[in-house]
Amino acid sequence: MLGGLRRRTMFVLAVVIALAASAALILKPWADSVMSVAVTITTDEDLPQVAFRTSRLFSEGADSLPVVSADLDLDRWAGKLVRFDIEGGVSRRGVAGSSTGYVACEADLVTPEGTNPVEFVAWQQGIENRLHIAPLGPLAFKLDEREGNRFVFARKGPLWHCLWAPESARLRLRLKPALSAKLSGAPKPYLATVRRKPGWPRLPLRRPARAPDVYMYSVDALRPDHLGCYGYDRGTSPAIDAFAKEATLFERAYTPTPWTRPSVAAMLTGLYASVHGAMHYSEGLAQWPVLVPEVLHEEGYFTAGFVTVPCLATPYGLDQGYDRYVYRLAPATWVRMMVRETLAAQPAEKPVFMFLHTLEPHDPYRPRPEHLSRFDRGFQGRYDGTSKSLEKLRVPYPDMTRDDIEHIIDRYDAEVWEADEGFRGFIAELKKAGRYHNSIILLTSDHGEAFMEHGTFSHGFDLSCESTHVVLIARFPGGRFAGTRVDERVSLVDLMPTILAQAGLTPDLPYELPGEDLARVAASPERQPKRRIYGEISRWDGNEIDLVSVIDEDGYKRVMDVSVRPGGTATEASLGLWDTETGPKEEHDLSHELPVRAAYHEQLIAQWLLEQRQWRAEFGEEPYTVDLSQDLRRQLAALGYVGGGVGTKGD
Repeated sequence: MLGGLRRRTMFVLAVVIALAASAALILKPWADSVMSVAVTITTDEDLPQVAFRTSRLFSEGADSLPVVSADLDLDRWAGKLVRFDIEGGVSRRGVAGSSTGYVACEADLVTPEGTNPVEFVAWQQGIENRLHIAPLGPLAFKLDEREGNRFVFARKGPLWHCLWAPESARLRLRLKPALSAKLSGAPKPYLATVRRKPGWPRLPLRRPARAPDVYMYSVDALRPDHLGCYGYDRGTSPAIDAFAKEATLFERAYTPTPWTRPSVAAMLTGLYASVHGAMHYSEGLAQWPVLVPEVLHEEGYFTAGFVTVPCLATPYGLDQGYDRYVYRLAPATWVRMMVRETLAAQPAEKPVFMFLHTLEPHDPYRPRPEHLSRFDRGFQGRYDGTSKSLEKLRVPYPDMTRDDIEHIIDRYDAEVWEADEGFRGFIAELKKAGRYHNSIILLTSDHGEAFMEHGTFSHGFDLSCESTHVVLIARFPGGRFAGTRVDERVSLVDLMPTILAQAGLTPDLPYELPGEDLARVAASPERQPKRRIYGEISRWDGNEIDLVSVIDEDGYKRVMDVSVRPGGTATEASLGLWDTETGPKEEHDLSHELPVRAAYHEQLIAQWLLEQRQWRAEFGEEPYTVDLSQDLRRQLAALGYVGGGVGTKGD
């Protein structure tokens, strides 16, 4: 009986095969084109595997074009980061090199939880009349504008996408020809979906019985690895070290951009620089972003800002929401005096917000002789720390010997000591006024400082760790979490949401804040999802972006040059891919060893840049060009600040 069934089955199969062969013979004379496509899957551990390959004959004049389906089982790659490439084209049958189109694709990732569309993410500089580098990611174009049609194609290179392959997942593809002759006009680039974070607040907030004071104390150019509480052994920071024991220290905090004005704007707005807009040397902050002092002023706080850096002066637009905002090119002792006067003038029941920014240890490095003597190891460097001597160092790979660098570091450390003395005085004033206990105190730095680790000196040139790793020590009201050290990665965009949450405020902001409440991170760091940290810098006025970076959920960091003038900003040593968990100094570039991880980062960066661009475009108000007085220009020049090109530095 079974034998008869097998014979009948074989007979049916033979008939089907014969009919298919006959149909192919009939159709072949009418088939003038062929679509060829291959799908490969690659990981950093395995060689590329061809997961699907086919060729399909068809007639370009037919009413409908063929659609080929592929259903690929991803189980063998479960839990791995994979890249899949879809490569192919359309050509005349039997005529080599006769391309007549592309392969269009729509893709879905199918898991036991459901089906999710796969988007081919790309980003390109929005600059007209300038030569710019190739886009990030596969620049895809829509096959047509019909609603619900997700077919896209690439004109150059393959369509590709990176993803973490889930358990029991399948990659479902639909492929069809995209004929050049049928593409009406210029096809529109495909834009990936912009992912929205939930609006602030994400959880109901409870207002404290007594509104806490809020103090943001920013120390310019202070590297965390030059403080004792971060492991430095030269005794530079006794006051900050003592404060850290009564507060929460964040081991891995990062600035979103490594120069003063856009970094401070990020602290006060909770927005990245390419969104808040104060990105370039000549730009001031427009009025549409809501600043921390504006929110607190509306809630009855007395708000004051005292800054000692000219790029934060009133013309730059960072004075919004303050009852009193004063700039003076002065040492930290002046800031202490202003704190004392301000607190003395306020009733005890009046909550106070202050933003304080001190200049030390920003260059030029001119510590008092008695402080320099504490750290001078006798190196005979050629640069005495003055602006004039440092001018020639503001280029990639400046001429510096090891003695030059160590001599500069001695002068820098002496100014760290002076910054620490300033912070000691500030804390003393809070305690004297009875305002220390019920306060949010955020000690931070706007950026770091480079001493030739990646071929640059000072800051504002690249996104290397020495420029972007910053101090962040937070004391919460009542000393909650005192002595806690948090290893999770955080960003300066977290400062505004932290203040709002801890003050119990729910302002009606017209946009989402990308940051997190640092108190929640401190309370349960092990429960926090591994987050990505982004950085950016643009030195060319009118250019959208020059350098961009991401630290992914596993601690791998990528820095990419996307400038219209590639190589004009960063050194080769500062571009690449690093594992910050095993190599925090970013010395061994893994770009060639981990090509899938590198592609994944390119995709993450492209998605992030698309989101920043779209969110910024929604508000429509551009940053304004600052009109500087001669006196302010003179002060900027005295600190080595000149306008925006190679051989200059940011604030």
